[in-house]
Amino acid sequence: MKKFILALLGLTIVATNVFAKEEVLATITNDENREIFKFVANTDDSTQSLKAFFKDDYLNGQKTEREVLPTKELTRQGVVLDKRGDHTVITLKSHNFDFARGGTVVIDTLFNGVTGERREYEVELAKDKNGWKLFNGRIAVSKLHIEVNKKALIGTVGVKNIRME
Repeated sequence: MKKFILALLGLTIVATNVFAKEEVLATITNDENREIFKFVANTDDSTQSLKAFFKDDYLNGQKTEREVLPTKELTRQGVVLDKRGDHTVITLKSHNFDFARGGTVVIDTLFNGVTGERREYEVELAKDKNGWKLFNGRIAVSKLHIEVNKKALIGTVGVKNIRME
């Protein structure tokens, strides 16, 4: 009986993983260093609903870290993608997001850490016939390039712009 229960538990774990699929929503680069981040969605294979978000860090083509992001925070406080010291640099937020259908996602960025000025970029996170994608207007984007805001004598103070390709 004990072997049967262990076998059943093992099959349940395998079945759970079989019905999940990962999709890279965006590759994120910047003009300050060679770090690359991938924003990944884990979806339920049968319902195509979003289950989780991950942030995968890469350096020199090698994955160095995977961070599980607090998915439910997207509609609450926001999901922090980047924090430097006491400054939250990039956060994803939404007021109308549905994990089965998608919605508008605001990329909230720190433009200037000295003054506290922030800027926002809107994208849609939605499904198309091939899976989940980020859309800038009607155009699907898979690359986000962060242009850093630099000030003389101070250095990098925030995010100047996000280019979407």
